[in-house]
Amino acid sequence: MNLPLLTDPSAVQGGDLTRLPEGMITLDLGLCTNRLGPPPAAVATLQDFLDRHADRLMPPPYEAPYRPFRAERLYLDAFATRLGIDDLDMHAGRGVTEFLVILARLLRKARVAVITPEYTETMRRFSYADFLGPAEAVTDTPAARAERMHTAMGTYDYVILSNPSNPLGHYIPRDELLTACRAHPATVLIVDEEYIQFQPGARSIAGASADNVIALQSTGKTYGITGTRAGMLWTRNRRLHQAVADQLPTWPLSLLDITLATAALTDDTWFPATLARIHPTARRLENLLTRRFGTAVAPADVHYRFLHLPDPQPLLEHLHTHGITARLFTSATRGTAPGLRLAAPTTEAEFTQLQQALDSLPQL
Repeated sequence: MNLPLLTDPSAVQGGDLTRLPEGMITLDLGLCTNRLGPPPAAVATLQDFLDRHADRLMPPPYEAPYRPFRAERLYLDAFATRLGIDDLDMHAGRGVTEFLVILARLLRKARVAVITPEYTETMRRFSYADFLGPAEAVTDTPAARAERMHTAMGTYDYVILSNPSNPLGHYIPRDELLTACRAHPATVLIVDEEYIQFQPGARSIAGASADNVIALQSTGKTYGITGTRAGMLWTRNRRLHQAVADQLPTWPLSLLDITLATAALTDDTWFPATLARIHPTARRLENLLTRRFGTAVAPADVHYRFLHLPDPQPLLEHLHTHGITARLFTSATRGTAPGLRLAAPTTEAEFTQLQQALDSLPQL
């Protein structure tokens, strides 16, 4: 069966099925959002808002500087409470992506390094930066990634990395990041923490006393509401804080995004309960892949796993014949490791579907 395949994976994000025939994919493991979301209580809050306060959609979402907050300050207050930090060091924006766009514009004349492999959007926005990946044909590790970060901070004005990393899932402990920041106070470390809530025992670098740190997070992936665009930037660096503020629109978030995302953040029970379900399924996914591909599977503790393959397209084609898709990375794209990233299935039926696809896989 000759199926269409994406020829430019660097231009396509996980979860984008628009270039595949409608109905072809019944199990999308290419999007690393929380597949158990969204929180029912947050959805109910949004529905209640629409039922009772639809008139608020008429004016722009003006912000009040005091409690009870309105507009984006309500969202930031909830985010700050969740992280135990000061909301005055934060900005709200349309997910992590908006801040990547702003920072890429602001830092174009600086010396910038991106620790790769890295999030596709980061590499696209910072295409002018130096990409610092592992040596050719060497499989990356958390220790090697951390070593590249330490080295880069002695040379560059800004160093960017995701933590846990996208797509490999490698995690560098907070204390190690801060040690690098203290050793190189003239260098700003920009940390994309999109998936940090999925890392057991992890603590955000937001709230640290260092003023050469920028932390980025969103509520989309954590709460299974990626279709909304709500995120935050945190920094104690007043110059950068003001520079980002100058680039943000007057109303950075829609009132619907604020209502749903804030309700998700203030639900203290839903995410811990779902995380207790996610970690066992992610370990099960790793075991399933390891039985078939051995050491090609990158060990991780988050909700996805990366499978190193020199040519991942035949496997993706095979998965497509079974109604499954994953996130494709090829060596043709600068800064990436060739392979597939797969989010963990969430039900027995999904695991059976994936198992059957792997069992019928010819020798690649």
